[in-house]
Amino acid sequence: MKIRNESDFWSGVMFIAFGLFFAVFATRYDFGTAQRMGPAYFPTVLGGLLALVGVLVALSGLGRAGKGGKVEKFHFAELAWVLGAVVLYAVILRWAGVLVSMFALVVISSFASHEFRWNQAIILSIVMAVITYVVFIMGLKLTIPVLPAFLENQI
Repeated sequence: MKIRNESDFWSGVMFIAFGLFFAVFATRYDFGTAQRMGPAYFPTVLGGLLALVGVLVALSGLGRAGKGGKVEKFHFAELAWVLGAVVLYAVILRWAGVLVSMFALVVISSFASHEFRWNQAIILSIVMAVITYVVFIMGLKLTIPVLPAFLENQI
């Protein structure tokens, strides 16, 4: 069989892999029944459905040719920027506070874009910091430090 649309085929394979991973991982827990669901019920059913969708998508990639069916090269540098920003956010959250950490997360992960603009990154980071503050601090009443530790003690 020939792969006619690589992007559909490999997307389907990815769906199958993730679906099977979660379904198999969930076997460690009690499945339960539809009436009394155990902790494994939802990930198993969802993983199975995801794998089924993956089979359908992969088969469609085998059966028909489509526009832009070639898979582009993977961009490791962009992935490193985003993952590095998330790791930095987690590391500095306790002592830098959520506002500074969110600012760093957005600005650093913006370097992954080929259309990076400083003014857009700064505006977006301010908006995200405000949304984070409103939702998590005011709305959900989480006890995450808002400001850097040295400023929290001064106020």
